[in-house]
Amino acid sequence: MSYEASRLSAYQSYQHWVSAEVFTVGWFVMIGVLLVTYAIWFKLVDKSRIRDLLLLGSLLAVGFGVVGIILGDNYGFWDFHIRPVPMTTTLFTVSYTIGPILYMMVAQYTTSWKSYLIWSSIGTAVITFGLLPIYGMLGIVTLHNNYNFFYNFIYYMTGAIIGRAICFGLARIEQSQSTPSRVAQSFLGLQPAATKPLDEDDKTDSGQ
Repeated sequence: MSYEASRLSAYQSYQHWVSAEVFTVGWFVMIGVLLVTYAIWFKLVDKSRIRDLLLLGSLLAVGFGVVGIILGDNYGFWDFHIRPVPMTTTLFTVSYTIGPILYMMVAQYTTSWKSYLIWSSIGTAVITFGLLPIYGMLGIVTLHNNYNFFYNFIYYMTGAIIGRAICFGLARIEQSQSTPSRVAQSFLGLQPAATKPLDEDDKTDSGQ
């Protein structure tokens, strides 16, 4: 696509957003859901674990985003008609925000794979069989090509499992690499001092 064609497409997309998307009921619902989701996350997130939690959330957002572009844009399994902001790629949707935040919170409050899977399944069911159908009724999103909400459930749960597994794998690699260095640093002050050669008086005394 040429530069002029890209500019024309972007202009038309913006004009459609201004005239048919922003300030509609669906737009207000999307903005409200996003604000509530972020507010809950900022309130409840464990600040002492925020780096590890954000790693999981970032991996999921990237993974969901890439797969979403492939399935949504390239294969046309779904189509968003209302966007929070006038961008061709629909950012700040379930895949980029609500899903990753959900699994970050589940990871924060669970300690085993079993509990993680149980609560992830519950949260995913709320999103796929509760929130997304509401989005559909409001004209925010439409599913095509026999794609349904059950497939979306499998899609999100697969991402949640892979994301947690990757984080655990990275944690093991970090632990295996950092533990020896920390041990070495801990014992650095206990290294034996170099033996000082005996002077003549010491030799004489030792010989007596």
